[in-house]
Order: sequence, then C-alpha cells, then structure tokens
Amino acid sequence: MSSGLSPQQAGAILADVEAAKAAMRRVIREHRGHYHLWIWGAAWVAMPLTAHFGGDRAARYFPWICLLGGALSFLTGFTQSRQIRRPTNGRFVAVMVTVWCFAALFPFVLRVPLDSPRHIYAYFCLVAMQTYVIAGLWTDTYLLWIGLLVTVLVLAGVFLFPGIFWLWMAVFGGGTLVLTGFYVRYFWR
Repeated sequence: MSSGLSPQQAGAILADVEAAKAAMRRVIREHRGHYHLWIWGAAWVAMPLTAHFGGDRAARYFPWICLLGGALSFLTGFTQSRQIRRPTNGRFVAVMVTVWCFAALFPFVLRVPLDSPRHIYAYFCLVAMQTYVIAGLWTDTYLLWIGLLVTVLVLAGVFLFPGIFWLWMAVFGGGTLVLTGFYVRYFWR
C-alpha cells in the first residue's frame, strides 16, 4: 500500500492552491489593496523629497507623513473590511507587531548613533521591507518580490549613491511602490 499522493491527487491539490491564489489576487485588486501601495508609495516619495529640498533637518516631518499614511491606510482597510468577510489572522498580526517592536529596540540595544537621518530612514525602510517579505511569504509572492527589490534599492542608495540618496529613495523606493500599485490594479490577474 502506498502512503503517497497519486499524480491525480497532487494535481488536484496544486489546482486548489492556484485557485486560492487567483481568488486572493482578485480580492486584493477588487477591494483596493493597491490603494495601500499608492498611499505608502506617496509617503515614501514625500519623505525623501521633503529632506532633499528642506535638508536633513526636514526629516523631523517624517513621523507626521507616516501618521497621515497610517491614517489613510487604516481608513482604506476599515472601509474595505465591510466588503471582505475574511477574519484577521492573529498570528500574522503578532508577527508584524513583533518585527516592529524588535526593530525599534535594536538601535538602542546596539547603541547605534542616531545622528544620520539618511541612515535612520534607510533602516526603517529596510524594516518595512522585511514586513513586506514576511507578508509575501505568508500571503502572495508579489509582496515578497517588492520587499526584496526595494531592499536592494535602499542598500544601493545608501552605499552606491549617497550624494543623491534622497532623490534615489523618492524615485526608486516610493516609485516602486506606486508603480506596483498600478500593476496590481490594472494588470494583475
């Protein structure tokens, strides 16, 4: 007696996985998942442009831009939650909260000097991209690939293009999120 799956059973399981993936993508596209990419892409464009034109001291406005992005994201999620009848995954939320709590502690525990707005910004961009990677592993791979791509772009900005770091981040950090939102909205199937 064989304890493995038959080719027909394996094919049926793979078909179910693909059907679930397609259904999730349809829900994300139809219920404004792309708005979150646009909101945070716009925030990622606004923050570096603020610092580029206002100098590193203008980074003090970043928390306000993030607060606005968070409020818009919450409102978008709240309005869409009435249309999507899927319960929130508590374990997923716990993982995300844990990542952000540890990320907030690391600079203090490691005694990293917090004197460079560029490096602080890059650090928190990398933490955000870590959450995209986790979300991509948990849900759909498009978030995984966005997270990996933007991580590489952030690191390139820090190490290869420090003279144009803020412009680099506006175009390639925020721009990537905005363009991905358009891709999800108009071309994703």
